[in-house]
Amino acid sequence: MVSKRIPIKTLQQIPAFRNFNETECRQLVDIAQEKAFAPGEKVVEQGKSSQNLWILLEGQCEVVKESQRDGAVVLATLEAFNLFGEMSFFSPAPHSANVLAKTPVKLLCISRTDYDDMIHEGVGAAYKLAYNVVENVANRLRRMDEWVAALTAGGEHFNPAEKLPEWRRFRDKLFDGWNL
Repeated sequence: MVSKRIPIKTLQQIPAFRNFNETECRQLVDIAQEKAFAPGEKVVEQGKSSQNLWILLEGQCEVVKESQRDGAVVLATLEAFNLFGEMSFFSPAPHSANVLAKTPVKLLCISRTDYDDMIHEGVGAAYKLAYNVVENVANRLRRMDEWVAALTAGGEHFNPAEKLPEWRRFRDKLFDGWNL
């Protein structure tokens, strides 16, 4: 479990805990585990399944997508208070990318099992967390939709290979506002 020494003011700066009161912050922190990783360590492994929601408290992580065609592609650099793992947390599927510690990191880890217990008990903090995470994912998807629409506006002669620099900018834009 997480030590109670994380100040409420710090917890309330975390976008995933937006609009939480002190009691709600503590309810989530009480089920979370604090974990540390050294630079280069994998926090999340692409293709593996785990249902954990991770919140970066200190340090930096990189989201890296491995593909046979392009090799390793860095999709994003995550900073303090960013979250990750939300897709596999809410939908039991393999992770779509690796998340590696770029620097020494300290993270909060919320397991789906503990989260489900909160849902079954009707704890409001669990619902607020889900709302904030869904809002984050919706904003990311909206940015992606707008960019794809603008990029493909060229009509039937659209050739992605000709637009490679734009596709790279798309990736940067998509993950620029990685968190809430």
